[in-house]
This record gives sequence, structure tokens and C-alpha cells, in this order.
Amino acid sequence: MSKLENLNKELSEKRKELSSLTVETRSAVEDDGKSFDDVKAGMDHIDEIKADIEKLQADISVLQGAKDLPEEEPEEQRDEDDAVVDDSGDEPVEENAANIESENPEIEKENETEKRGVQDMKKQVVPTVSENETAAFEEFLKTGEVRDASGIALKDGAVIIPETIMTPEHEQHQFPRLGNLVRKVAVSTTTGKLPVFMTSTDTLKPHTEYAPTDKGATPEIKPIVWDLNTYTGAYAFSQELISDSSYNWEAELRSRLVELRDNTDDSLIMTALTNGVTAVASDDPVSALKTALNVTLKPQDSQSASIILSQSAYDIVDQLVDGEGRPLLQPAVANATGYSILGKTVVIVDDNLFPTGVNAIVAPLNKAVINFKLAEITGQFQDTYDIWYKQLGIFLREDVVQARKDLIINLNLSKPAATTTPTQAG
Repeated sequence: MSKLENLNKELSEKRKELSSLTVETRSAVEDDGKSFDDVKAGMDHIDEIKADIEKLQADISVLQGAKDLPEEEPEEQRDEDDAVVDDSGDEPVEENAANIESENPEIEKENETEKRGVQDMKKQVVPTVSENETAAFEEFLKTGEVRDASGIALKDGAVIIPETIMTPEHEQHQFPRLGNLVRKVAVSTTTGKLPVFMTSTDTLKPHTEYAPTDKGATPEIKPIVWDLNTYTGAYAFSQELISDSSYNWEAELRSRLVELRDNTDDSLIMTALTNGVTAVASDDPVSALKTALNVTLKPQDSQSASIILSQSAYDIVDQLVDGEGRPLLQPAVANATGYSILGKTVVIVDDNLFPTGVNAIVAPLNKAVINFKLAEITGQFQDTYDIWYKQLGIFLREDVVQARKDLIINLNLSKPAATTTPTQAG
């Protein structure tokens, strides 16, 4: 067997191995028994096989090119070989080269083998590396078609190309993230229930000797139902942008994907805190907050409650003073948000996040709202070379649930009337 045939055989085996490993790696994504490291190891192995295939194809191309080169012979030698003298003694007669080759079975066999090898190479079509990566990423994220030529192009990054640019600075998000304040529960199914046993006011009944014992009241069990939704986002950036810019666009856009996720969580959590909850209007902010903490909520829930204020409501509360002129809103270094009032953590949120008619919320956030999350996946893939761009994407499966509506108090605070004596802290 010739070297070219050996390489073709090895190439065929590598392709079969790549196909088998690709199927196995995709299956590992859906297999609960397989970890992320198992999937990553499979992807790394796939990359190694692809590299081997590329090398084999390059070697075959070199050998095939060398084999197709015409054989050069000295002019005199070719004249002697082409000349055949017959028995009659006449001038040499040039015989057809095809007739000479047909008289040599070995040469004919070798030529036929070579032709079959070339035909086999033409018939075999191997997906390019980019096509395999795209298909694997589509399957991995279950998002279907990803081809979208719109994205961040060279013109969008022109401000940092090709001049000398200092390290870019990033504007900091101005408000606390609500996703860090609510309870997060990891789940493994699309739908499900979290049963909560409620407290009871039932008591023991008087008992007479030898009389039957009265049964206690059936415990109240409140199910918290989740039904996961899918949220996705992506940024595309062109090969021109990568080539002409020294800036790390991939790292930049990864941080942007995290920002998209946090913005989504903030919106979903605010919806859960306000949906179906009627807001109470009050021009005495401190009195309204005290009533929510002292009366509406039970002591344990009140103890763990936080106060979420819009920026406008924060301005109203911050201007309130006690009878001695001291601000009621106090700095709290120990709290992540930096402020407290009536001993409770104050969280300041953008006005635009609140619905109309609500600017303050009092609730034990870890009980009132639960974020049931199944998966959060970020990844990169590259489209086929006819477009030349890369894309970063994020895939979320979660459901932010209003778990305890009875523990959420919505308020619409306004400034006290000018004639009203400022509320004193008590």
C-alpha cells in the first residue's frame, strides 16, 4: 500500500472518530450524570482530532501534488525511447504512448489505483471546523439558527482603531442589584412545586379520661409553583474588528452579557414585588413604614425585612428629621447598600424600575421572591467563513416567582404637607 493510500485510510478513520465523538459529546450535555468538565474534555478532544484531520489533509495535498508532476527526461533519451525500429529496417516508427502503457499491466494497475484515490478524495466532504462549532453550539444552547449578520462591526469600534488609546474605563452601575437580595433555588426540571407548611393557630383540646382524642387541624401547605422560561442574548463582532483592534472585545462583551443578565433579573424581581399588590398612599412616610413593619408584618418577618426605595422616595425620606433636627435616614457602614432607617436596610433603586404609583416596598425579600434557576450558559461560536464574525451568547432558564404576596407591602410615599410637624423617630 502506498504512502498516499495509508494517509487516505488514516484520514477516513479520523473522520469516523470525529463523528462518533461529536455525537457522544452532544449527548453528555443532556446527561445529568455528566459534569461540565466531561463536556469540556469532549470538546477539547474534538479540537485535537480536527487538528489531526487538517494535518492529514495538508499532507495528502502535498503528496498528491507531487504525484501529479510530469516526469522530465533528457531530450535525447526521450527520442531514443520513442523510436522503435521494425524488422524491415525502415525509419523508426513512433508508437502511441497509450499502446505502450496498455502492454504493461503493472503501470496500468498503478494508474488505476491513483485515479480511484483522487476520486475518493473528491467524494468525501468534511465539514469545516467553523461549521462543526456552529452546529455544536446550536445544539448546546438549543437556540436553532444563529446566522445573523448584524452585530458590532469595524465602524462601531473605530473610536479605538488604529490610534494609541489609553485603557478604556467603564461607568459603574449606580444601584444595587436586586438579584443579590432575593432567594435563589437551583432546580432540575422545567416545572415543579416548593411546598411551604404554614403556621397554625390550632390548640390542644381538653381531654376526658378514656375519651377519644380530638384530631388536630390539617396543616396548611402552600405550594410555590415554578415554570421555567428561556432568556437569551448575544453580541456579534466581526473579524475585521478583531484584526484591526488591539482591544480585548471578547472580554468586554462577556461583561456586557453579565450586565444583560443582571438587568433582566432586576426587571423580573420588581415585577414579582409589585404584580397584584395594591400600593398604599401616604404623605407621612415614616408612619407608613412603621405601620408596615409593626402591624402588617409579623415580628420574625419584620425583623428580616428590607425597605426598597425609588430614588425619588429616597429623596423624600432623606429630608425627614426628628424633633431635634437629626436626619432619620442614617448611614450604615455594615449594610451593603450603605443606609438604614428604623433599623432596616434601605435599598435605593432607579425610578424607572418601579411601576406607576409605587415608590417604596417593604418585604422580607428572601421569602417574598424566589428565583428558580435551572441553567445559565455563556459561550462563543464562529460562523462559516463566508461571513467572518464571532458571536458571544448567554442562555438562561429561570423563573422569578412571587412566593409570598402576603409579605409584600407597596407604598406610594409623598412629601409631608408644609403645615405638618415633622415626624419624630420613636
